[in-house]
Amino acid sequence: MDLHRDGRLKQRAEKAYAILSDCTLCPRNCHVDRIAGEIGFCRTGRDPVIASYSPHFGEEQPLVGRRGSGTIFFANCNLACIYCQNYDISQCDRGFQVPVLDLA
Repeated sequence: MDLHRDGRLKQRAEKAYAILSDCTLCPRNCHVDRIAGEIGFCRTGRDPVIASYSPHFGEEQPLVGRRGSGTIFFANCNLACIYCQNYDISQCDRGFQVPVLDLA
């Protein structure tokens, strides 16, 4: 909460968002301007692509509570880990774009 109160959280979010104009968020460093609508190596533009979201009850009780901890699975991961446990979610280009403010 201190990060929010003193403005550091907003500064960090703005800094992260600015990276999208010359995208180097992942090791591919494709340098596309995702803010202008260009699509990166990850097949994602300005807004993230969400494969699914739901309550999650598979963690320890203090984290889960009565309503679940929540999960958000992003689509279009470009790391292509050979033993990816979420291949069908992260690699198969299925999902829907969600504006970042809606995601928050």
